[in-house]
Amino acid sequence: MATPPKVELSDEQIAAITDAANSAEIEQAKLAESKSKDADVKRFAAMMIAHHGAAKQKQAKLKIQPAESAVSTGLQADAASTLDALKADKGKDFDKAYIAAQVDAHQKVLDTINDKLLPNVKNANLKAYLDEIKPRVEQHLKEAKQLQESFDSKSSTADVGPKKHAS
Repeated sequence: MATPPKVELSDEQIAAITDAANSAEIEQAKLAESKSKDADVKRFAAMMIAHHGAAKQKQAKLKIQPAESAVSTGLQADAASTLDALKADKGKDFDKAYIAAQVDAHQKVLDTINDKLLPNVKNANLKAYLDEIKPRVEQHLKEAKQLQESFDSKSSTADVGPKKHAS
């Protein structure tokens, strides 16, 4: 596997990236709470709002002024287009699209933490914050993947007629 190009980020730029990720998660989760009829999706969305809201509060206490970077502006642009796409979806299509977006976003954030944020962080408190949120991001990714698998298994059993049973 090729090593990604080294990205230099300041602590202020790292703060903007985590802030953008948390804000995007909260916005998408609020949309999911209002649009979804699925109890598991609503529960996941409520957890996103609670966890990412708490993460934003913890980060605010660090008093690091966020500064934009290509990484944070790219994250914001991705989040905005995802939110626009989700607004167009309805019903089960919305649920599937929201959870797929959650899997994608949490994988990207986890990769960003590992590849770009932790290697560049200098502020000890910001590093402790990243170390604290990383396992939570991993947990969110795991839960989103489980929801995605449950949707996939529901739709594949619905697609298979009564004559075909998986052996």
